[in-house]
Amino acid sequence: MSQGTSFSESQIVNIKQQFSAMDADADGLITQTEFLASLQNATRNPDDYDTERFFAEADKNKDGKISFPEFLEACERLGLGGQKVGSGLQGKKDQREIDAIFKAFDLDGNGVITAEELGKVLKQQGENLTKEELDSMIKAADRNGDNVIDKEEFARMV
Repeated sequence: MSQGTSFSESQIVNIKQQFSAMDADADGLITQTEFLASLQNATRNPDDYDTERFFAEADKNKDGKISFPEFLEACERLGLGGQKVGSGLQGKKDQREIDAIFKAFDLDGNGVITAEELGKVLKQQGENLTKEELDSMIKAADRNGDNVIDKEEFARMV
């Protein structure tokens, strides 16, 4: 991947999915309000997390919003890469969260995520990945070899 992090591609996919789930208005940026709402939606108490510190650490350009590159860097710096940032830093997401994230990536609503759809969603969020990078991400999650990610395969990743 082009981000220059120590994360594996599958970890970056997971982090990107968490970011997308938190980005309620799909503008490619997370506000502190969106971050707090994602914790509450995951039945976590925002008071248990130092959201002010996370934002101070992550918001490098001090615009009050976190872009995906800023989010990825903050996760790496704070050692959050293998954990579920948006769901309280632990455990698996519930089915409602999985469905919402899957729907955000399944642009045509046909029940699978293609490399093209993945690329479009990531591009909307400021990530321009090569076809090879997108294909590699799909391959990492594709268990049945059909070159797409179905909801079951997707659920295993998150």
